[in-house]
Amino acid sequence: MRVLFASIASLVLTGTGLAQIDTYAAMPRIWDAAVSPDGNRLATGCSPAGERAICIYDLTGATGALVIPPPDGGHMSGFYWPSSTHLIYRVSSVQNIATSSGRRNIDFSQPIAYSLETGRSALLMAQTDIISSLTDRDDRVAVEITYQLDDRPNTGSRLGNRGDFGTVVYEMDLDTGDRARRLERSGTSTSGYVLTPEGETIVEVRRDAESGRYALYDVRQSDRLVYEARFPADAPYIYGFAGSQSGLAIWIPGTGLRRLDLDTGELSEFQIGEISVSRTVPIIDEYAAELVGFSYTNHLGGQIFIDEELAGLKAELEQILTEESVRIISWSADRNKLVVVGRDPGMPANYYFLDLTTGGLGLLDTEMAVPEGMVIPRREPLSYEASDGEVIPAYVTLPPGASLEDGPFPLIVMPHGGPQARDTARFDWWAAHYAQLGYVVLHPNFRGSSGYGAAFIEAGYGGFGTRMIDDMIDGASFLQQEGLARDGEYCVAGASYGGYAAFMMGLRDSERVACVISFAGVTDPFSMLADPSQLETETRYWEQYMGSRFSDTDYRVEITPVDRASELTMPVLAIHGENDVTVPEGQLRLLRNAIGSRHDVEMVLLPDEDHYLRTVESRTRLLQESTDFLQEHFPVD
Repeated sequence: MRVLFASIASLVLTGTGLAQIDTYAAMPRIWDAAVSPDGNRLATGCSPAGERAICIYDLTGATGALVIPPPDGGHMSGFYWPSSTHLIYRVSSVQNIATSSGRRNIDFSQPIAYSLETGRSALLMAQTDIISSLTDRDDRVAVEITYQLDDRPNTGSRLGNRGDFGTVVYEMDLDTGDRARRLERSGTSTSGYVLTPEGETIVEVRRDAESGRYALYDVRQSDRLVYEARFPADAPYIYGFAGSQSGLAIWIPGTGLRRLDLDTGELSEFQIGEISVSRTVPIIDEYAAELVGFSYTNHLGGQIFIDEELAGLKAELEQILTEESVRIISWSADRNKLVVVGRDPGMPANYYFLDLTTGGLGLLDTEMAVPEGMVIPRREPLSYEASDGEVIPAYVTLPPGASLEDGPFPLIVMPHGGPQARDTARFDWWAAHYAQLGYVVLHPNFRGSSGYGAAFIEAGYGGFGTRMIDDMIDGASFLQQEGLARDGEYCVAGASYGGYAAFMMGLRDSERVACVISFAGVTDPFSMLADPSQLETETRYWEQYMGSRFSDTDYRVEITPVDRASELTMPVLAIHGENDVTVPEGQLRLLRNAIGSRHDVEMVLLPDEDHYLRTVESRTRLLQESTDFLQEHFPVD
């Protein structure tokens, strides 16, 4: 076994595909964009130095562009305009802090406000949720903090799973980061509030983590109970007001998106003609606080606008732009300036800026720079029948210029993480690199995946390391039977749950799996399930998929890679981030101890990296290590 503690700064790349790796490992040139409410500024997610940053452009031409870089040890994770004078962005970092269950590494998310007038940034209170932009005050927002209630002083921490909790709402000064005044302070069991854009409290949310009771109260009507239900393994999520302040757009576990009438307490399904949008995400106009449409997950991502103006603009843009998917992602308050994203299957996204005052429509940037003459692999949808008859939707990323009728190619199966997530036809830099090398890459949306309805998710319950894994194996068999993949052996690569699935496919299909590549893979799921810091609702959620931590010994061993390490006889490449708090680095150490010393097992620890491969150095290392590994153990030729 070769254990590598990589020094990224001194990494010298050698071997095949250096230029190609540079192309695919590069951080996105643009990863988001937002127009300020007055339409005078445009903020874009950019990556000028190999990490996510924010670029701000003055659309009036009065000042030049500026870049907000990530702080040392931090990563940009999103931004928006609460007003025309301030931009709020979030920075995440891993910090070791004391919790009710001991010291832990925590992925800490910190909101930061940037003032266009002063050019200064102010740290807002960590672990807060911004719940109202306070549209009548350019320099203020409303934030809420949920804190533990027990026999110790209140610390403001969300952490811990014992005792009761409360929530406090403050008006926060964006120039200083100070709490200006308190707007709400709850009693026990309050997990949140719903405020109007102007800051008026409408709804109080109460949640009992032990019983799963979830209740909403209308504070305008003497805390009248509006809605109540029990959710033992999950909780509803409120997106905002549904068209007016008499209703909420709320996601209900196992049911989907519904409109909750605050006067009657009735839940109703959104309809646009004959189209049900119960499993979509509402699009909220932040400036008017109105539901204007719905976004949904299909193979490229879709939108349905109920706002006539936005619906008309989208229809016109679809006639002008050539991409298969066209989405409007941001607009000024008067809707004269908009940001539009166009996507084709497997291709990097294009970001456009539309100025209706001039009639101009221009390309802002593309997600990835493509060298001249380079053909990007396409991604195609397909479906297959699993061994028990369930139909499994999937995608394949094909070698450049290939079609579903070509082949056979060497196969890499790449299951997604989650597992309650899904693959789409969108550009995937990791899979595209493998396809560029000449592999066909299968992305199975095995049962338990999201995007296909509650019944398909629930079909995965109990199949964490069994039936869900068999769906992936059945996909490999299907591609081989269809002649798209070579007969016999194939390799598996994945991250997070996908990394766990790669190990389990090696165990359940050991005669055909030629190699396993895992990034941030779970190796002992029950050790994570038994983590004392995990909330009871989180434990119940995972037990739906994998079974109880108190399951019988034989079953626990069956779905635990470290307990079956001696059966992982194929070559293994396991890569992990040193600062991963989602799947702690200890999962890699458990595998290292269990698998012993072997020449065909490589383990790579990426310093200063977390669960999300947020730097060009880490992405480069992943592609280079796995390319060399594939050339040795599963070459194209």
